[in-house]
Amino acid sequence: MIRHAFSKILFILIVLLFISASGCITPVQEGPTLQPVSEEYYAEMDDVLDPYIQTIDDQMKQITASVWNAARELDGVPADDPSVYLTIMKLKSEIPLSYDVERIDKDNVLTMITGESDKLSLIGVEIITNQYAEEEFKAAGSQCIISKYTAFQNGESGIKVSAPIYDAEGNFDGTLQVIMDSGYLFSGPAERLRTEYGYTVWVTQDDGSVIYDEDTRQIGVDLTNPSLGNTPSFTKAAAEILKNESGDVSYIYYSAELNNTSQRNAIWNTVEPGYGQTWRVVLVDNFPKPGEIEESTTTPEEIKTFVVNAFVYANKEGEEKALAAFDDPNGEFIDGEMYIFAGDMNGTILSHPYQPALVGKDSWSAEDSTGVKYIQRQIARAQQGGGYVFYLYPNPNQNYITELKLSYVLPINNEWFLGAGMYEHNASFSHTVSIDWQKRNELISQVRTMHYLAAVDGISSVTEMMMDPESGFQREGLYPFAVTGNGTILAFSSDKSLVGTNQLGLINSYGMSFVREGISLGMSGGGLMYMLTWDQNYQREVYVLDYVEPVGNDTYFASYMILED
Repeated sequence: MIRHAFSKILFILIVLLFISASGCITPVQEGPTLQPVSEEYYAEMDDVLDPYIQTIDDQMKQITASVWNAARELDGVPADDPSVYLTIMKLKSEIPLSYDVERIDKDNVLTMITGESDKLSLIGVEIITNQYAEEEFKAAGSQCIISKYTAFQNGESGIKVSAPIYDAEGNFDGTLQVIMDSGYLFSGPAERLRTEYGYTVWVTQDDGSVIYDEDTRQIGVDLTNPSLGNTPSFTKAAAEILKNESGDVSYIYYSAELNNTSQRNAIWNTVEPGYGQTWRVVLVDNFPKPGEIEESTTTPEEIKTFVVNAFVYANKEGEEKALAAFDDPNGEFIDGEMYIFAGDMNGTILSHPYQPALVGKDSWSAEDSTGVKYIQRQIARAQQGGGYVFYLYPNPNQNYITELKLSYVLPINNEWFLGAGMYEHNASFSHTVSIDWQKRNELISQVRTMHYLAAVDGISSVTEMMMDPESGFQREGLYPFAVTGNGTILAFSSDKSLVGTNQLGLINSYGMSFVREGISLGMSGGGLMYMLTWDQNYQREVYVLDYVEPVGNDTYFASYMILED
C-alpha cells in the first residue's frame, strides 16, 4: 500500500517536473532581499512626482477641452457635411498625441475620419470598440468620456477621448472620438525624470491594465494576471497600488528589457483624466546610471562588415542555426558593443543575445522615448535593400542607459532581417540631455496644421506659406518643407535654393538620404524619425528630429527640429 502510494507521488512529481521544464510552470526567483527605505527618501521622490502628475493633468484638460469644443462646433451639422472633415482635421492638428479623429453616428457607424485613403476605407464600418450610448454621456455631464486602453479597428492601440454631438433639435446624433497614443502623453515628461533624477514612470488603469511603460512591450499587460516575469513582491506591490489612490512601496522586479533583477522603490498617486477612467501614476527609482563614458572605437564601416559577415553566415547555415548563434552572448557574433539582432518583417524579435525575453515578442509598435517607432524604421530600411538607421536604445555596456544608436540592417530572403549597431556616446541627446517633448509636440502640430490648411486652400497655397517666414504656422526652431514622391522639393523654408530640385540622391556621411527616408516614412502613414543632415547655419551635419505626413497627390509635408545644445 505504501509502495503504491509512493509510486503515485513519484509519478505526480515527474509530471510536474515535465510541465515545469516545458515552460507551463516556471519558478519565479525573488532575487535580492528587500532593504528598508526612509520616509525622507520617499518624500524626495514625491517632490518629483507631484509636478509630473500636474503636467499630465494639464495636458489632459487641454485635450478634453479641445475635443469638447470641436464637438460643439459639429452640433447641428449633418454627419456627411464636408465641413466635418475640416473640423476633425483641425482638431487633429491641435492634439499631437492623436492618431486619428473620428465622427461616429448614433448607430456607431463611422462617417468621417482623418487620414489618407487607407483610413477613409473604414467609412461606413460599424465601430465595435468603445461604443457609448446617450445615457453614458448624460452621466458624464460636461466631461469627455475616456476609454480604457484598447486595440482599435484601424490597427493602432491607445485610448479614446469621446464627446457627444447633437442635431439641430438637440437630439443625440453620435460622437466625436479622438484616438490617442498614450505613450506620447507620458513619455516626453518622463524622459526628463530619467535624465535629471534617475527615475522612471509607469502608469496603470485602476483595473490593472498598463497604459504606459518605458518598455513599450509592457503596455497592455494586465497586472491582475501576473506574468511569469513578475516576482512575488512585485505582484503584491501591484495589488497595493491598484487598491490605494496613493502611497509608497518597495519590491523586487525582473526587467526583461534590462535583463536584470533589482529592488525598486516606488511612490504613486492618482489622475482622473475624464469621465470613466482613473489612472495610477507610479514613479520608480533605481534606474541605472551610465558608467564612465569611453569614446567609441567602432566605426560605421566595421558595423557594416560585421552585419555582412552575419548575413553570409545566415545564408550559408540557414535560419535556425544562425539565430542560435546570434543568441549566444559568448559567441562569435558579439564584439564589444556590437552584437547581432534579428527580426521578421512583421516586427517579431527573432534573436537578441542581451535581452532573450524579447525573442518571440511582437515589437511592431515599439517606440523609443521620443516616439520613433524604431522596429518599423529598421524594417523599412531592410526592405529598401539595407542600410543605416538611427534610434534611441538601451546600451547593455552602459547599464542599459538609453543612447542614440546607429545600426546597419540587411534583409534575408525578404522574410526576416538582421542588424548590429554602435552607440553614439557623444550625441547631443544621449545620457543627460533629453529631447524637448514640448518642442516635439510643436513639430507635429505644425505639420498637421499645414495638412489642415492644404485641405482648406490647397497644397500650392501651403507651400507658398512655407516659404514665407511671416506665415501663421511658422515656429522658431522648426523648419518645414514639402516634397513629392519622386524627391522633388516643392518648398523648403531654410534653403530656398533647393526648391524645384530633386534631392532623392543627396546622402549624408552614412549614405542615408534624408528625402528618401522621409518619403518612405510618409508612404507608411507618417511619423517621427532621426536623421543626420547638412545645415547651412552650422556648416556641418547635425542631428535632427523629423516629422512627416502624406497629404495626397503624391506629396508629403514635413518639418524638423535640430537636436543640438
